[in-house]
Amino acid sequence: MGEFNNWSRDANPMKRQKDGDFSVSLDLEKGRSYRFRYLIDGWKFENDWEADRYEPNPYGGEDSVVEV
Repeated sequence: MGEFNNWSRDANPMKRQKDGDFSVSLDLEKGRSYRFRYLIDGWKFENDWEADRYEPNPYGGEDSVVEV
């Protein structure tokens, strides 16, 4: 969930692949950056270890940021 889907918990769910990984494909506007976090099991937030950078959020944590 992230800025690209208005932080919706239900939009753009990731799907489990045959190898056990999860993925989703999105069309995002080039030349922008997007804040996001992974929501796991409906309650646990995790950042992407390979994000382009991290930015503080208003909840005392950090959001992952991807540059497109």
